Amino acid sequence: MLRLISDKRTETILRQKEPVIAALSAKYSVPAAFIKAILYMEMTRIDIMDTVADAVVLSNLFSKKDSSTGYAQIFGRVALNAVNSALDHGISDFLYIKLDTAHRLDPDNPADVRAVWKYLRHNINANIEAGVLNMLSAAEEMTGRIDFSSYSEEELKLILTRYNANSRKITKYGEEAYSHYLRYLNK
Repeated sequence: MLRLISDKRTETILRQKEPVIAALSAKYSVPAAFIKAILYMEMTRIDIMDTVADAVVLSNLFSKKDSSTGYAQIFGRVALNAVNSALDHGISDFLYIKLDTAHRLDPDNPADVRAVWKYLRHNINANIEAGVLNMLSAAEEMTGRIDFSSYSEEELKLILTRYNANSRKITKYGEEAYSHYLRYLNK
């Protein structure tokens, strides 16, 4: 498929977003290199079909309410699950998504999913933050804990894999993302 963001452009974007990434790294205790690795993997895989899927969701065609969107390529439903997990662990709350809601946002409620998707589509910093919250959710799911200073190489690869796929085995994505993590770690 035709990629829309080249490796070189991705690196430029990551440099431009360095202050956001550093702030999120400090806020959530997720290494900046880890955030960059996932963003690199996701951005370099954005293709024309992602743009088409976003357009279908945005225009509400075919009752499609969700798609992976933004630099973190995160679904509204996945973001809601990640926010709810962070809320349950006392890590974050709904304030970051700036949605006026009197109820806990529900990933099974199409209106909630659509509202979050639209926000994440149009606010790239929030999109990246939702990606980081999804990293925390994936870490807890795969290891039973949230502590990036204690993970083994295999656990890091599992977390990277889980960000992209519903798998309990390390995938090619997890291996490749880990190599980018090491690359950013050593920069």
